[in-house]
Amino acid sequence: MKKIKAVFTLATAIFFTAGCSLEDTDEIIEKAVEAQENLESYYAEVSSTFNFKGENNGNENESSTYKEWNVKPDKYRTEMEDGYLHISNGKESWSYDPHENTVTVFETSDELAEETPSEGEIIREILTEMLDSTDVTVMGKETIAGRSTIHLALASKEGEEEDFLGEVNYDIWVDEETYMPLKMMWISDEFSSAVEYTHIEYNIDIDETLFQFDIPEDAEVLTIDDFMPESLTLEELKEAAPFSIPELEGIPQNFEFEEATYFEDMDMATIHYIDGTDYLMISLTTDKTEMLEESEPVSTEDFEGHYMNMFDMHFLFWSQDEVYIELMASGEEMNKDSLLEIGAVLQ
Repeated sequence: MKKIKAVFTLATAIFFTAGCSLEDTDEIIEKAVEAQENLESYYAEVSSTFNFKGENNGNENESSTYKEWNVKPDKYRTEMEDGYLHISNGKESWSYDPHENTVTVFETSDELAEETPSEGEIIREILTEMLDSTDVTVMGKETIAGRSTIHLALASKEGEEEDFLGEVNYDIWVDEETYMPLKMMWISDEFSSAVEYTHIEYNIDIDETLFQFDIPEDAEVLTIDDFMPESLTLEELKEAAPFSIPELEGIPQNFEFEEATYFEDMDMATIHYIDGTDYLMISLTTDKTEMLEESEPVSTEDFEGHYMNMFDMHFLFWSQDEVYIELMASGEEMNKDSLLEIGAVLQ
C-alpha cells in the first residue's frame, strides 16, 4: 500500500517536462518512468495541514510534521511528530502507537509481492487516465525545500469532473530535476489540504537499521486479523445485528453471496455479493450518513434518497426505520436505475 501511494503521488506530478508538450503523451509517460527509476532513495522532512468544515459550519484545523526515509523498492520509515512510527524492511512492516503501546505487524508474502504491479506499470496506468481527463496550466517556477520546482495547476476537462479530480482544485510543485512533487495542495468548498517538503536529500546512503523495529517487551502485538470482523452467514448476521436485515430476494441473480460482517463498535452491518470482478455491497448502520454535495437527490414510490457515481462506482443512500442504508455496486450493467430497482425491493 505504501508503494502504491508513493507511486500515485509521483505519477500525479510527472506529466510536464521541459521541452515536452502535453500532447506528447507517450514521451511524457516514458520520462515519468525514467524519473522513478533514477530515484533510488531519499530522506525528507514534511509538513501537512488539513482544514475542513466542522459542526455548525465552523472551521477545524489539523497540522502535523514528520520525517521519512525511503529506499527502493519497498523499504521505508516514517516518524510522526507525536511519536507514531511506520516501518518496513520489505518483508515485514510495523506500525507503533507509543500512546497505547501497541504494535501492528504486517507480513508481506512473496505471492503478494509478485502480484503487485511494478512502479512503472502503475505510473503508466495513472498517467494515461490523468492525461485523458485533466487540463494542466503551468503557473511558473518556485523554490520549495531549496529546490527549483515547476508549479502546475490541474483542472478536470469539461465533462470529466466525476472521473478524476471531482470538484477539487489541485496544485502541485514538481522538482525540476527529479520530477518528484515537493508540494501538493487540494482546495474544495468543504476542505483544503496541503503537504509540503521542507527538506529533502536524494539518492543517499541510508542506515539499514532504520528499517528494523525491535518490539518493546511490554507492548501489545496485533496483526491484521485483529482488525477484521468475523465472516458471517446471513442467518448469523440477523442474530448479531440489533436492527432488522431486509429481505434480499431482489439482488440480481448473477451476483453470488460472498459474506456478511457486523462491526459492533460502529453498529454497522455489511453484506457482500460478487460476480467475477464486479461487486455489490449493502451497508446498514444507525449512524447517519453525511451526503456529499456531488450526490443527486432521488425519489421513488418506496423511498427518498441520494445517488452518486464516482470512479465507475455507483452509490445509493436512503434511510428506513432509523437505519441508514447504502448500496454500492460496480459493473457495466450497473447504473442509477438498476440501483433504484434493487433498493425498491430491500424494504
